[in-house]
Amino acid sequence: MNEIVVPVGRPVIVHLSAKDVIHSFGVPAMRIKQDANPGMMTAVWFTPTMTGEFDVACSQLCGFGHYRMKAILRVVSADEFTRWLASQKQ
Repeated sequence: MNEIVVPVGRPVIVHLSAKDVIHSFGVPAMRIKQDANPGMMTAVWFTPTMTGEFDVACSQLCGFGHYRMKAILRVVSADEFTRWLASQKQ
């Protein structure tokens, strides 16, 4: 499963692009939705206010594989994020 890990209480910027058709980065629990258009770079920013795991999905019907375009946004404490970041360098 695809996972995005971010710290709680700190601004997050997600840069989006698409290669084929319009897609959309959506995190319904945080009321976030931003389209990703082919040939363009788009950004969406937010500040998570609570820890937990939240569904990320393509919220634009984009073709046959649409149902598989899922991920988890994991919002963690600052300390846990620091540990996670250090583990990614190894």
